[in-house]
Amino acid sequence: MHTSWNETMKHETRVCIAAADIGATHVRSTVFLDEGRCIAHRKEPLCRDGADGIAVTKQVIRMIEDVCAEAGSLPDAVGISTAGPLSAGKESIQSSPNMPYADIPLRAPLEAAFSCPVTILNDGSAGAYHEYRISAGQGCNNLVYLTISTGIGCGIISDGHLLEGAGGNAGEIGHICVDTVYNLPCGCGGQGHWEAYASGSGMPQFFRAWCGRQAPNLSEEPDVTAEALCAAARAGDREAMAFFRELAVINGRGLSTIIAAYAPEKIIVGGPVATENPDIIFAPALRHIDSYLPRPEITLGRADGMAPLRGAALFAGSVRTAKGHLFQDVVYRNLSTL
Repeated sequence: MHTSWNETMKHETRVCIAAADIGATHVRSTVFLDEGRCIAHRKEPLCRDGADGIAVTKQVIRMIEDVCAEAGSLPDAVGISTAGPLSAGKESIQSSPNMPYADIPLRAPLEAAFSCPVTILNDGSAGAYHEYRISAGQGCNNLVYLTISTGIGCGIISDGHLLEGAGGNAGEIGHICVDTVYNLPCGCGGQGHWEAYASGSGMPQFFRAWCGRQAPNLSEEPDVTAEALCAAARAGDREAMAFFRELAVINGRGLSTIIAAYAPEKIIVGGPVATENPDIIFAPALRHIDSYLPRPEITLGRADGMAPLRGAALFAGSVRTAKGHLFQDVVYRNLSTL
């Protein structure tokens, strides 16, 4: 933390919760004051050209400093939501398949920078916590929040409790095997993983592999993106529509595994790949869930990609500090306005 910034803020007495969401594509930061008002919000591309993961650490610290400076308050607690996997003790991000760094330190540098409690959650867990506490999952004690974005992950609420697992890494559902025919490589080093087919980063390679088997005469674009594929299907392109029919089978297998593993009452699907393409990604997948499984309620999230960030703030809000406030009660009032 810069001395000048700290000196400017040191006389502040209001309750302040800061949060950041570290994704494979973007970093978001925000801050809430006394009554749950969102005072400031930032979004930047993830730093991908640093010498090491400390470049991202510094980016997160700076972005939290910026929103707190705008709010005119030092943070009393900091909540972090991040793509995983997390190290033992949730100290750092380690070897994330969608980030170009072996290790991104979090807990120690953030605690040193802000001198307050720092809570860290896998982004799927943060999203699940948000949905359970203040959104579509309220009143549902067994739910899964699934995010389909640059990667794929999920968070689990089981019997009313957040299921984090060892190191906070429960819910790395993008790394279950869903296929042995194409056997596509995943960024984690495995093969046939759901993320390698259906995520924003994996969909283009699945399309290329699919073309090789199903449409060998199709002139493929080597730099095709998930967004372009969805647009082509929406415009009625026959090959793109056929590809998404096969992708729906893959997504159905993933959803079936979630149901078999966690027996949720509800699955809430978030992440821009799903929420921005409900007719192409979401609805077709539902038709391919194994018929023998009890079908939970499956809905799209309505948090516009903000569920993990809000969940990080809520989770940090469960920590009491020397100010004697229960932040959770503070944040609940107006957090949904962010």
